[in-house]
Formats: sequence, structure tokens, C-alpha cells
Amino acid sequence: MRLSILTTSLLAFSSVATAHAQDPRTDRLREYLQAAAALGHLNGSVLVAEQGRVLTDSGFGYANMELGVRNTPDTRFRVASVTKQFTAMAIMMLAESGPLNVADPISRYFDSLPPEWSGITIHHLLRHTSGISDYEEWFDGYTTQAYSDYMAQEHAAARIARDARERPLDFPPGSEFRYSNSAYVFLGYIIERASGVSYEEYVRTRILEPLGMARSLQDRSDEIVPDRADGYRLRPGAYPHAYFNGLSRADYLNAHYQLMAPPQAEAGLVTTTRDLYRWDQALYTEKLVRKATLDSIFTPGLQNYGYGWFVNDGTDGRTYAHSGGLPGFACYILRIPGHRRTIIVLGNFERLGRTVRDLAAILRGEPVATPRARRLIEGDSTQSARLVGTYRMETGDSISVVMDGAVLVAHWREHFRGPLFPESAQDYFVPPANGTAHFRERNGRMELVIDNDLGATLVRAERASE
Repeated sequence: MRLSILTTSLLAFSSVATAHAQDPRTDRLREYLQAAAALGHLNGSVLVAEQGRVLTDSGFGYANMELGVRNTPDTRFRVASVTKQFTAMAIMMLAESGPLNVADPISRYFDSLPPEWSGITIHHLLRHTSGISDYEEWFDGYTTQAYSDYMAQEHAAARIARDARERPLDFPPGSEFRYSNSAYVFLGYIIERASGVSYEEYVRTRILEPLGMARSLQDRSDEIVPDRADGYRLRPGAYPHAYFNGLSRADYLNAHYQLMAPPQAEAGLVTTTRDLYRWDQALYTEKLVRKATLDSIFTPGLQNYGYGWFVNDGTDGRTYAHSGGLPGFACYILRIPGHRRTIIVLGNFERLGRTVRDLAAILRGEPVATPRARRLIEGDSTQSARLVGTYRMETGDSISVVMDGAVLVAHWREHFRGPLFPESAQDYFVPPANGTAHFRERNGRMELVIDNDLGATLVRAERASE
């Protein structure tokens, strides 16, 4: 049995060489990723595939910066909220086999719930429509010291379930969407009570092992996990200049500590790009559940959220995606079923930037700017203040440029809003456009031109008279 799985894995991933020889996009993917890694914007592992062929499958940067250990395709990463799709699958497997129904009120599985929780169902938990407050919001996100202090204590899941009960619901169940990590903590306990085994055992024996995901497991901070990456964050003050000019190891710090221990059904999985690709490919089959159940998982609800996946329609047709973030880690899985494309980016650094968006564009054959150092400078707020105003285009559209403290900020309605970072006295980097804003005096009026890094002009506007 082990020989069979190993042989299958070797065949699957040896297809990278064949794909490289036949598809010019593989060179473009590799060029882009190497450039991003050289800047320090990519520290992790990436797998991109199409129609069952792996186009690129590589590690970048360091799994451990202190020891100089490199990331590889076999490096294990904390994938945070990508865990939710496995929790959702476990619930649907139990629903399909009979121990539960997604319409069940959660009061069937918990004692002493607040009366206002009586209308919450499993379906509401899966769809983030329960109204249960998100524990990350209690601490203004997962990058704060307050969050780290709370999550560094033992029995996090039990404490979250207890403390969530003491807070009022954000809204009546089913009436709104609000992303709630706390809701998926409760789903973990429901899986245990419906199945009669631990959450960790159910996911391992019913999902991970049947799919050959041998390098995936529930994370435990106190155990040695071979090839598990350490997490890193950006040193305070390194953004934006060091970040956009190119990072060195001196610009990173170790991530805030988080104690990991099952059951963490919202964020506890450790896995690799290759294992997630096995997961992705299995979702085109009925290995785990019937097609009708898969259809329900990928049916969008409020805010286009299904069961553990965001479901959207756009340039690539229908897509299934989810991001994940924990102290020191950021990741993304994007499935494009119409083209059988998969993009998996797992990072042990808290930023992913434009990586996934640009990789998807490369797969479509679109031109994408290769990441490059910007060489930002310290700004002169007095000089920047002279550029404030409303700039109007010939189309009638307008861009407002304002000062936010000492930082120049541009707002182009329905396109972007964000800070402008100086590269010279009159040229500013525009991260949302991945380009440069040029301010020039012309015929007594200030003109604004924004070009992207491919040389295309996105905006040409003139400052309106006061």
C-alpha cells in the first residue's frame, strides 16, 4: 500500500518537468516567483497546476531563518482558516451518513446555551451567519499582543467556546454574514459529539489518510513536527521602505507565540502544498462524499460563502477560494474548476501581497509585471501637501488626493484607496495599481498620470480649480 501511494506521488509530481518542457507559462511562473522571493515578498511554498499537470512546485525563502533551513514542497505550514474546509467536509460526511443534519439546532449538542442562541443551526455555523462573535475581533485581529496573550494559554478552544457564550450575538441567526472563527470552534465540538471520536481522529481517519495526505495533521506546539516551518513577521518600521525596496533577514522578527493544540477546528491544520493539491484533486471526485453533497458545499450563501469556501464568479468563471492567517503565517488556496486550475501558496510570513492574483493572470496568458524593488525614499510632507486636490479625467471620473497625517493618500472610487509612497519629489508608488503616480506641472495646472509597471497608462487627470 505504501509503495502504491509513493509511486502515485512520484508520477504526479514528476509531471512538473514535462509541463515545463511543453508550456511556456511555466517559465513565466518561475520567473515571477523567483523575483518575488528575491525581494523577500514570498517566503513559503507554491504549487500551481492545470488539468492534472503540475506547472510549478517549489519552495522559496526559509523555513527557519536562524538556521538557514530552506522551504521546500515538503515543508509543513500552519494554514489557519484553510482548516475550515476540512471541518466543513467532516460535518457534511456526518450529515451524509446520518448522525447529524445541518438543520439541527446547535442546542442539541451543547448544554446551557444562552436563550438567544436557540435559533442557531449547524448551517448557520458553516455559513458564518450564526451571529456568534468572532474571537479575533475581541483583540483587534491576530497580529496583536492581546491576541497572542489569550491564545498562548492552554485549552484555547474550550475558553473560546466559554467566552463566546458570555457575549451577545452580533445579529439574529441567519440574518447577516459576519466571518466568525468562533463558530467553527463550535463545529469541532459538534463533530466530536456526533461521531463519538475526537475531532483530530475523525479528520485524520476519514479525510487525511484516505486521500494520502500523510504530511497533514492537527498542530501541537509541544510536539516535534518534522519539517514544520517557523513563522515570521515584519520588524516594526520596515514597512513600507524596507518591504518595497527589498527585505533581508534583518527585517524579520519571530512571530508572536500561539499555543496550538486540538481541537482547533477553525485554524489547527498543518499541511503542505502537495497534500493540499491531493485534497483539491479529490474534490473533483466522490471519494469522500457524493456529488450532491459537494454541490451543497460549494453553493454560495450570504457574501458568497458556502461551507468553508468563498464562491465567486469573475474573470476565471466560478472560483472556490479561501485564505488563512495566523501569527507568522499567511496562505491561500484558489480552485478554478472551469479550467481545472489550482493555485496554492503557503507562507511563513504574514504577507502574500499580489502573488495569487498575479499567478492566476499568468495562467490566463495575461501580461503581469515582474516584481521589482521600488527604491522608496523618505517623504517630504510639505511637498506632498502641495499635491492635494481633486483630479478629474476627461471621462468625468475623478481621483481625490488627501493627506492622512504625513502620508499622501489617493482614492479612485470603485478602483482603489491607499497610500502613495514617494520614489522622488513628484513620483509615488501606488501599490493597488502596482504602478507609479507622476505629478507634473503643465500649463499652470497640476497633472496626475498613473502608469502600471507594464507601461500602460491607467489614469490621466488634471487638478480641478479650487
